[in-house]
Amino acid sequence: MLSCVIFDFDDTLADSTGVHERVWPTVVETILRHVPHLDEGAFLERYDALMEGHYERLLAGELDFLGFRRTRLEAALEPWSAVDDALFAAYLEVKARVIDELRAHGDAVTTIRRLRRSGLRVGVLTNGPSELQRHKLAVTGIAAEVDVIGISGELGAHKPAGAAFAAVLELMECRPAEAAMVGDSLVNDVEGACAHGFGRVVWVERAAARSAPARTSLPAGVARVRRLAEVPPLLGSGRPRSVGPPAAAGV
Repeated sequence: MLSCVIFDFDDTLADSTGVHERVWPTVVETILRHVPHLDEGAFLERYDALMEGHYERLLAGELDFLGFRRTRLEAALEPWSAVDDALFAAYLEVKARVIDELRAHGDAVTTIRRLRRSGLRVGVLTNGPSELQRHKLAVTGIAAEVDVIGISGELGAHKPAGAAFAAVLELMECRPAEAAMVGDSLVNDVEGACAHGFGRVVWVERAAARSAPARTSLPAGVARVRRLAEVPPLLGSGRPRSVGPPAAAGV
């Protein structure tokens, strides 16, 4: 029987990709005022391609958050311009909208509440710096709904490392076999939770919901959903418990 459910945050509970796509034209307009000869299409390709490598350095502690943003922007703009303080300040100002305008997916809060009413404890495990992720969790309202929040910047390990899963399970007082993991990343969430012995693993196939159905094969026993509202029927009920407001969530 399950006793807890752990959700990924970005693009699982919160529409991080959607808000980025809405704000991106403003980011480009801002940069064009400083770099008028910018090739917009080529810049976007470079900016996206550089994300993973620089983000890994952030998670590893090689860069702080501002260092991550500046280093990534400098590398993306290298063919056209250097990044001076004025350009970087303007970039940071418009990028702040990505955080302030972030919203939870429409069925996120109702899904969390439904799971908690069924007797399951609910937590979040997210990669990223502490201050950034806690602000995003607060802006979306998710922080007030869950029992535990695990952030890689506070845990000292990031998904898919087993230490990250072990740390959040310890906070939730839950054994792996009694836990479910729900996330959109096949590597970080699905493979990471399977390797750590989670009792149930659910992949939220957000990308396919926006386009044609994907044919990705999943590890044995992993469920596939397109909406969070599909999760509670898959997981059933937990141990009976008195459910009031969530406890003070945190590490």
